[in-house]
Amino acid sequence: MDYLIGNGITCSELTKDGPKGDGDIHVGTMHRFKGLEYQKLAIVGACEGVIPRPAIERYRDTDPLRYAREQRKARSLLFVAATRARDTLSITWSDAPCRFLPK
Repeated sequence: MDYLIGNGITCSELTKDGPKGDGDIHVGTMHRFKGLEYQKLAIVGACEGVIPRPAIERYRDTDPLRYAREQRKARSLLFVAATRARDTLSITWSDAPCRFLPK
């Protein structure tokens, strides 16, 4: 199903089976973009408190090895998502950028 977002531009949800529809823009989680390539890509909301997901903080003191592993997974996922852009990559955040982005 495509959604009209304005000025005649449509978007489609990116599912595990690919885009649901043939919208101009594909919207999905970073997991959904693995293995795909786009000329232009935007990663939106890459802020501290979102990436990595806050739930991993419970491991910081109780299971430091798992905490480190979860940090690596989050960093790798962001890297993989960012490398899906062939020509142009935009990354946005509010407040503070996530810890994995360069200062």
